Amino acid sequence: MERRRFIAAGMMAGLATSVGASAKAAEHDHSHDHGSTTAAGGHNHPPIYAALTKASGDCVETGQACLRHCFGMIAMNDTSMVACMKSVTDLIHACTALQSMAALNSPHTRAMARAVAEVCTACETECSKFPDNAECRACRDSCRACAAECKKIAA
Repeated sequence: MERRRFIAAGMMAGLATSVGASAKAAEHDHSHDHGSTTAAGGHNHPPIYAALTKASGDCVETGQACLRHCFGMIAMNDTSMVACMKSVTDLIHACTALQSMAALNSPHTRAMARAVAEVCTACETECSKFPDNAECRACRDSCRACAAECKKIAA
């Protein structure tokens, strides 16, 4: 019987701690006045690089479609797109990092944009070798747009 009381006491203590922590969290004041609030009273931390975030996200999306196509070609023993596959793999990784940094207003976004512009231009060149393929055309176009956004930011 002592064991049951011990377990019950432990559960009650855990519950009391949990309730106390919840009450303390509810009391926390989130109205930090930094002079920058929205009309609804919330914080206003606007995206600095909204267009770059979108352009790099588009590159990731079209790059993944292009990479899927490249994998399909490799599965059919067609190696004509190996260079494209390598280039688009670099693109996906670089643009994913850039998208995250740009979305978070990272102070390193400009430096990253300079590097990613080169990656986008290289991928655009590779994808341009396959103008009859829809995935490659879409990737090429998004690479071109992202490189242009990168160059605006990096300037």
